[in-house]
Amino acid sequence: MRKSGSITIVTNATYPPYGRFAPDGTTIEGLDVDTANAIAPLIALPVKVVNASFDNFIPGLKAGRYDAGFNGITDTTDRRKTVDFINFEKFGNYFLTPTGSNLKITSLLSACGLNVGAENGDESINQYKQIAPQCRAIGKPAPNVKVYPSQAAAISAMVSERVQAILTGSNGPELVRQSNGKYKINGPYLPDSGDKFSVGGLAIAKGSPLAPALLAAMKTLYTNGTLGKIYAKYGFSAANILISPTLDTGSGSTPTAARS
Repeated sequence: MRKSGSITIVTNATYPPYGRFAPDGTTIEGLDVDTANAIAPLIALPVKVVNASFDNFIPGLKAGRYDAGFNGITDTTDRRKTVDFINFEKFGNYFLTPTGSNLKITSLLSACGLNVGAENGDESINQYKQIAPQCRAIGKPAPNVKVYPSQAAAISAMVSERVQAILTGSNGPELVRQSNGKYKINGPYLPDSGDKFSVGGLAIAKGSPLAPALLAAMKTLYTNGTLGKIYAKYGFSAANILISPTLDTGSGSTPTAARS
């Protein structure tokens, strides 16, 4: 923690390419670790990256167990009530289905009536709840959401056809690349609602004194191209996902980003 001369950043090592375990089964690697290592010299503090389940991120930030959390975390109306965000990513949605699926995904409403999987604490659960009234309005059932302890478990349920699809974020292409042909992206990259994408990136404790230093570090990494190179290493297009970093302390409306 910061009081001991370092900061602790949490990630989820079951959510590649943001976080994953190395072959030794204990070392955490991935996009979040590379980004944290780039931040460290800019804030003149060692950075330790630890693993936790995604649903423990915000409770851990509130309790002071972590100073910040990565892992493609979305800045939402509910979350910004209890934590602040340094937003430098914009997020949409990909549906993943088994390779042999005959489903034709065209929008979030394509999930109406489907059995869908989700990681506990993931924003997709709220998205399914939000479209439920729209499903009923067009005469279809709401999505039947089955919640799993990790994204890997949700993917396993999909591959074994216990659910028909899962909704993932911008890491969808990397997941498919690693799937050995077991599943595919089904349909377009979808904004959360209308024509807007959600934003997020780094969650920090509400009112954290680290906010100015972390914001300055992310701005430097964004401006000098380091952040883009890190994301490119993991198969992302910087132009599609990265935005100029800003601090959201919860005032005003929940921030979004337009299509490129």
